[in-house]
Amino acid sequence: MKISFQKTSGLKFPKVLYFLLVAYIGLVSVDSDLYAEPAADKGDASETTKQTKHGESGIQPNDSNLDRSNMITVTGTRRKNLLKDSTITTEVLTRKDIDAMGARDLSQTLGNVPGIEVRPAQAGERGQTVRLQGLSAQNVLILVDGQRTTGRFSGSIDLTRFKAEDIERIEIVKGASSAIYGSDAIAGVINIITKEAQDPLYAEFRTLGGSGSEKYYGSYMEFRNYATVGAKSDKLSTLFTVGWHKGDGYDLTPDATPGPRNGRYASLAPGYNPYPANTSAVNSYLLATRLPNYSPPLESTSGSAFNDMNLSNKTVYHATDNLTLTGQFYYRHLDQTAVDASPPRTVYDRRNKTHDFMGAFNVDWVANQKINVNLNANYSRFQDLYTTDQRKADDLDSQQRTDNAVAEFRSRVDYKFSENHVTSVGAENLQDQISSARIAPDCRRTYPNVCFEDFNPELTRGQTINGNAYRFRNAFYVQDEWRVSDKPRIQIVPGVRYDHDSIYGGEWLPKLAIRYDVTDQFRFRAANGLGYRAPSFQDLYFNFLNPGVGYRVVGSSNLKPELSRSYNFGWEWDITKRIWYSSNLFHNNVDNLIGFRTNPVRDSSGLMVYQTSNYQKATTQGIESSINVRLTEIVSTSVGYTYTDTRDELTKLPLEGRGPHRWNFSIRIDEKSSGLSLSVFAVVFGKQPYYCVKNPLWCNPDLPTNFDGLEAALNNQAQTNISNALGQLPTGVSDYCAENNLSYCTTGATYGYRMVNPHTNLNLRLSQRFFGHFQWFVGVDNVLDAWDLQYNPQRPRFFYFGLDGKFAFSEVKLTPAEPRVN
Repeated sequence: MKISFQKTSGLKFPKVLYFLLVAYIGLVSVDSDLYAEPAADKGDASETTKQTKHGESGIQPNDSNLDRSNMITVTGTRRKNLLKDSTITTEVLTRKDIDAMGARDLSQTLGNVPGIEVRPAQAGERGQTVRLQGLSAQNVLILVDGQRTTGRFSGSIDLTRFKAEDIERIEIVKGASSAIYGSDAIAGVINIITKEAQDPLYAEFRTLGGSGSEKYYGSYMEFRNYATVGAKSDKLSTLFTVGWHKGDGYDLTPDATPGPRNGRYASLAPGYNPYPANTSAVNSYLLATRLPNYSPPLESTSGSAFNDMNLSNKTVYHATDNLTLTGQFYYRHLDQTAVDASPPRTVYDRRNKTHDFMGAFNVDWVANQKINVNLNANYSRFQDLYTTDQRKADDLDSQQRTDNAVAEFRSRVDYKFSENHVTSVGAENLQDQISSARIAPDCRRTYPNVCFEDFNPELTRGQTINGNAYRFRNAFYVQDEWRVSDKPRIQIVPGVRYDHDSIYGGEWLPKLAIRYDVTDQFRFRAANGLGYRAPSFQDLYFNFLNPGVGYRVVGSSNLKPELSRSYNFGWEWDITKRIWYSSNLFHNNVDNLIGFRTNPVRDSSGLMVYQTSNYQKATTQGIESSINVRLTEIVSTSVGYTYTDTRDELTKLPLEGRGPHRWNFSIRIDEKSSGLSLSVFAVVFGKQPYYCVKNPLWCNPDLPTNFDGLEAALNNQAQTNISNALGQLPTGVSDYCAENNLSYCTTGATYGYRMVNPHTNLNLRLSQRFFGHFQWFVGVDNVLDAWDLQYNPQRPRFFYFGLDGKFAFSEVKLTPAEPRVN
């Protein structure tokens, strides 16, 4: 037999929205088949990207040389719709965009979109986190093919968990989307659409290596490798991807020797140099003899070493012309190690091992010309073992295990009144359970609220006791998509969801989106909705003690959900076939933000108690804009600008780390005849506000990290001066003024802010195809080596190179072998 191949390339339902919906429902009865333009097929599963006309919807990345008119998206309404027909603004990063950026994971893609910030993790977080329209990561819902992801730390998802090799495209919807997605979608939704087999036989691989200055990276290389293989027939398609990634991290701290682990002297060893690297003998003497409260650097690392393996599959079976079944899973194992330091002489070896799994099954059935049914079941589980080993001692060793599992069942029925009018009705059930050392043990939360260690502390000394918690959510929603008029084109999408959580109760969540096309080249979009975030298990049951410092952190079972009113108003203008412009105004008003307040009563052991509370309120508003220009057939460019104004309504300070100004730039050159491509991406950050202790009218000086002891001494002296000046104030008055950041009536600490840390992230990538199937590439991340240990501890300049291979066959023919002649 011979085989031949052919190759190819807590608020009530707002009254205004209530009356609008009532009036709208009355209009539905007179709707008829007035419009003949066909609509997209309906469904909830992800679809392969189809290239569409540039600029038809949303702030598109710089793909002006692509025809996007037939791209299908699913995130805006949970139904498949052509991007050009979308009522809700949906921004899309395609596979071509991801490759042009040289992205290895999700964190390296989103930062080039106006209105989105990707930042290094803060205390208690992991990896890289995202901010959207000035709101923090805990308010951004991240999905994989529409399925919720688990494994949040301090409310944030680590973006580096999601590897680029699995991603076909990324869809972004900004603004409150809780009306169809429920909890966490206060700032918006980021939906990762994974790859699906499109050729009878397909194979792909990538191998990459890279490093940077030995001062930061040591003498070690980072390696990233993956392979993909897929097959497709008339009814069945399947695609497998496997990846292995390994790196040794980086170090930005001023240790006596450079690099993350390249043979430095341990900071507790007798031969350790207690001064920053390259310090002269004179300066070393001055530090040792003249500078009070000098703290020598301790061995530590900034970016963790990692060993990361992932496996995924997506299989689609077209049982009949009207019935499609989709099954998928991914599994990731991550092993990270790092060194942490706590002055004056405590050093920890840290390690966390993570198992991350998601499996889903989706059914899409076209019952008849008017009814489409979608059913989805998915299960996610995140297990993390976090250990710290104190050098030369065991007193502060710890081991914490977190196990979070989520099962979700969704159903939706779409009823087509006409080609331009579809109503969707859906119901959902979510089961969420956790076992974690960071939440109170069960004996603390159930009657009689005592544990064995209360009577015999030695019984559990040195042991970590996990708390267990469980919740479920039931939801029901109705959403309508209606093109009211064709000339001019007017579309509306009202929707409402009722979400009931077993812990805190129910909430009505409405949303209304409108599109109006002034001409074929100029259109408006507006959206208003209520978003919410249910308190997490940690918010409700936090149980963290730090007796060495004298405090404990506890949760509160009386928390209300965080609620936001979100407004977006944008316009798009296809100025010419080569120039496209868009802008979006946004306003988010978030109530019941969860934070920690000081409890006036100490606990039984005398520790100060910080307890979660709904006492904060914040506002973010601004404008996002971008212009895309196709200069020639091979050169295209884009420029974006985001202005963000933020405000903590309690302290009257801007939200920390949210700079008002940010610019995005990109240039892409694709020379098809030679296969040569060049991509340049830059994100320019203006100054950002960071909080500082007032003294009491101005901030203390911003000293290097080596002088933390001196800065603490200045803070203590400032508090002494304030206490002497104000005398003895009533406790209630002082606490109120401290909480509201009023320095003139409290002896507690009050805060101002510094505008610091302007920087530019510049990335370059050069590639060339050869022999039809292969592509070499080289690139530089963070060309300008922009980082700051205190405000922006991101990875310093990084050089990489690699090789791609792609093999696709459109036909596989089996023919009988010719008979042998003896």
